[in-house]
Amino acid sequence: MENNQEDILKLLGIKIDDGKFELDINKTKSFFENLQTTVEQKVEDINRSIQEGKLDLKNSVGLKVQDQKIELDLNKTKNFLEELSNKAQNFVNMIDKSVSNFSSKKENGSEN
Repeated sequence: MENNQEDILKLLGIKIDDGKFELDINKTKSFFENLQTTVEQKVEDINRSIQEGKLDLKNSVGLKVQDQKIELDLNKTKNFLEELSNKAQNFVNMIDKSVSNFSSKKENGSEN
């Protein structure tokens, strides 16, 4: 889990070392631009599928749209949303923990 945390911080351009907090604005901006591009592309793919009358997210989300028929598996949808929520919460917790670690190092006089 610690490696995963470091990888995400690196992607965001955040470095915490010896009581110092570094933020690479270009990496942070690039991360969010890539995230935006990925989300926009997924939305376009979903919109195209809906316009063509076929959308099959049955296995992952529990949603299938075909012609005039819509199937929704509420259990799968609930599981998908819970998993997405947990991932978002873990990400926020990881950032919060990193900031707290930095703050406690600074308060303990670790800064130069």
